[in-house]
Amino acid sequence: MMIAYPAADICCEIREDRIRTIVIENQHMLYSLVSDICSQLEGNNGEIVLSENHTPLDMRKAADLITQFVPFTVNQKDLITKLYAALKKKAVNEKMYQYTQEIYRSIGEYIYRLIEDEESELDIVMPEDITGILKAFDVRFDDSELTLPERILEYMLSTSEFKGQRLFITVNLRSYLTDRETEDLFQSLLLKKIKLLCIESADHTRLSTEEVIIIDKDMCVI
Repeated sequence: MMIAYPAADICCEIREDRIRTIVIENQHMLYSLVSDICSQLEGNNGEIVLSENHTPLDMRKAADLITQFVPFTVNQKDLITKLYAALKKKAVNEKMYQYTQEIYRSIGEYIYRLIEDEESELDIVMPEDITGILKAFDVRFDDSELTLPERILEYMLSTSEFKGQRLFITVNLRSYLTDRETEDLFQSLLLKKIKLLCIESADHTRLSTEEVIIIDKDMCVI
């Protein structure tokens, strides 16, 4: 995969065996680059080009941007939606279909018994599928005991599973992790062949798992 940003004279490869880090010391350029990514993820045009085998990629389908690490949870809204869709499909497969129907019947019987003696006229609307039950039980990823690096890893693994392989882009990740935590996270991502682009506002200790490009305050590429 390649990423190109003409405004900063950037054109580099993002590989599965190295983490790509771009350090942008110029504040205005950093803002412009991250804003461009955000805009494209919302479906707008932009200057940054992601490509695979010389074919441009739709940023919305090819990338995932993480700018907030406090607080950070695996349970992002779009990922939960994908999880529910997968469980909904599983609920009607050959193995689970009978159990799913039994659950619907049991819940329906319980609700009708609960309301049958009420003086007011009451009615119920059974959910069309298992999604309503999943929401009622607040089914989600259990990340309560995970450290920040573990949550980031779990989020990227789960996103890759439910939304497909993509490029993860982080902004100032190194500000929240020690060098040891970062190295361990990078090693885990490379082992799982997950592509990561780190955008940083300052240079940090160089790690064996990363390739670094620096754009200094004068817009020179180092």
